[in-house]
Amino acid sequence: MKEVLSEQLRQFRQEQDLAGLGDDEAFEAFAAHCVLHRYHEEEDFSPDAHRTGGGNDLSVDAWGIVVNGELLHDLDGVRQAVEGARELNAVVVVVQAKNSANFEGKVVADLADNLRQVCDREPIRYTASPRIIELQEALHVLYDAHRLHMSGSPRLEAWYVHCGGDPNDDLLEKCRSAERSLDELARFDSVRFEVAGFHKLQRLHQLLNRRVRATFDWSSKSGMTKMDGVKQAWTGTLPAADLVGKILVDEGGSIRNFLFQDNIRDFLGGDNPVNDDIAATLADRVARRRFAVLNNGITVIARKFDATGQECTLSDFQIVNGCQTGYVLFHQRAHLTDDVQVKLTVIETEDEEIADAITNATNRQTRIAEESLGAGRQVHRDIEAYFDTTKPDRHLHYERRVGQFDLDKSITKTRVIGQNQLTQSFAAVFRGRAHDATRPAKLRRDSRLDVYNDQIPPIAHYTAASIWYQVDWLFRNNRIDRTWKPARFVLMAAAMQHLTEGKPLPKGARKATPHCRMLLDRIWDRDGIERLVGALVPALEDHWKSEAPDQRLSEAVRTKGFTDRFLRTVR
Repeated sequence: MKEVLSEQLRQFRQEQDLAGLGDDEAFEAFAAHCVLHRYHEEEDFSPDAHRTGGGNDLSVDAWGIVVNGELLHDLDGVRQAVEGARELNAVVVVVQAKNSANFEGKVVADLADNLRQVCDREPIRYTASPRIIELQEALHVLYDAHRLHMSGSPRLEAWYVHCGGDPNDDLLEKCRSAERSLDELARFDSVRFEVAGFHKLQRLHQLLNRRVRATFDWSSKSGMTKMDGVKQAWTGTLPAADLVGKILVDEGGSIRNFLFQDNIRDFLGGDNPVNDDIAATLADRVARRRFAVLNNGITVIARKFDATGQECTLSDFQIVNGCQTGYVLFHQRAHLTDDVQVKLTVIETEDEEIADAITNATNRQTRIAEESLGAGRQVHRDIEAYFDTTKPDRHLHYERRVGQFDLDKSITKTRVIGQNQLTQSFAAVFRGRAHDATRPAKLRRDSRLDVYNDQIPPIAHYTAASIWYQVDWLFRNNRIDRTWKPARFVLMAAAMQHLTEGKPLPKGARKATPHCRMLLDRIWDRDGIERLVGALVPALEDHWKSEAPDQRLSEAVRTKGFTDRFLRTVR
């Protein structure tokens, strides 16, 4: 067993680029990855970001909070997820990881005692690290949101992960006792303590490589005639409750946001005419019976679709049209009756050009700007192609399609840059938006940001991704104190300002390309970048103490005035 786990840890370190962590720290990150993936099926998250890392962690080695399907690791993220949310589906996950072949009942008892402190409204009486205090403050945000305008309470899931055998009856009874102890706080809808020894940890690890699947009964489906490039295509109606319960939500009851990543636009929220009309139709007792003909429905593109009689299974799929419908149905799920049917179209194809054509065609029926339909997709292909031409020691991968590198074990996962990360980095270092960079949803909605167009050469996107990767590497490998991670975009902007001597990104490929080549030689000098960022941290600390001593760092760096004045100070 030890040899198997040692090999998995070695591979995990390589995939996550965590060579700088010791064995115990690496095991904490590994345990966090295996456990948190159970609540967040999307691979694209950094398990090390969830570690508490250091002393006074009160038995909590890692924590994460899933809010409406989004996995979060800091107070800032929780606040953003709660702001404007019409409802809250929240799961709080804490992990205690022991790289030991023996389990101890005392670990569970101590974790329960410490969590009573962390989960209470009163200040923690024990000495606690900043990460644990941040967890308590994030919990307070959830409590307040539920108290003010939302029904239900968050769920608490506590995990004790170790390398030993399966738990005995005594240890399981201690878990039940811990659950009763935390339940007395009346803060959570449910409390659950889980123990994962070697065998259960292996099962969790195996799930990391499983593609997202959805199985449901579809009796009304009708096959379409054969088409070139399309393996099969089906259409029909499906009870809306089944669409939500068996396709749109995960095991924890949160909506699978990543299923809509290939959709032309994000969910627009409840306060707009389109979604108001959908909700009004569902509220009308007569109109909702005609929902399938009053609404355009859902279009799914799947890499694999299996049908055996009525039972159907989707694998590795995306919803390319129907984002607004899907989200409104999710928000109205408690009121969906058996007479609400939704039109469903499923297309199985591996041809990306056909998938793009389907996405564009199905979205032309809605009011979407022409440039949003097609222009952006070629830009992203060009960016991906450029990333693939870079030198091996500087190689990064652009994840144009969600999950495209999940099963490729030859790729170091931290060298995969998603669209959110690229947007955040580009906005911070080339668009003067470091203060907004922790808000990717806000950046995506800002049409003035102008990150993706064919006038910006892909080398500029690669340059922004490179500074992201290098600064992130410094934090992951403890070269820069993790205390400063909330300010990573400000530090990236300051470093880029120093490297460019304050010069903006030139317009047009002819001038921008040599400018970026010069920057890349400096960015990929890791020793030089470490010295540069290391020198910026004390300057940021002085600025923070002088300008916002009573404000959390994560809040201060989201303020435009604070960030702009710091960048002028270190210019």
